Amino acid sequence: MKEKKTGWFTKQSKWLWGGLIVLALVGTFTPFVPSNAVRLNILQQGHPVAALLSGPWKMPQSTVKNYAGNRKAQYYQVSARFSNDSSDVHVLAVDKVSGFHILNRYVAKPAVPKK
Repeated sequence: MKEKKTGWFTKQSKWLWGGLIVLALVGTFTPFVPSNAVRLNILQQGHPVAALLSGPWKMPQSTVKNYAGNRKAQYYQVSARFSNDSSDVHVLAVDKVSGFHILNRYVAKPAVPKK
């Protein structure tokens, strides 16, 4: 029969795993890359599950022309639609706000189709 391990090792490993999980979640929503800016925007809209499961991917330039806004922005589509104040959203525009080569900061906002 195996004895249950108790003591210092198990307490330390619980703290270690807890810390690693927190770091992974923070890393997922830190907007240093455009896809994380998309996830952060979805989280700010109040949809944490959609933020984790969104799986944003960059849209090709041929479909970007159907959206109004900055042509330099990167457009990302998400697999899980979420709602904001005015409508359901599945495409977000991501703009580079500040930073240099390594530490870029991006902001995402819902894309608006051309009329």
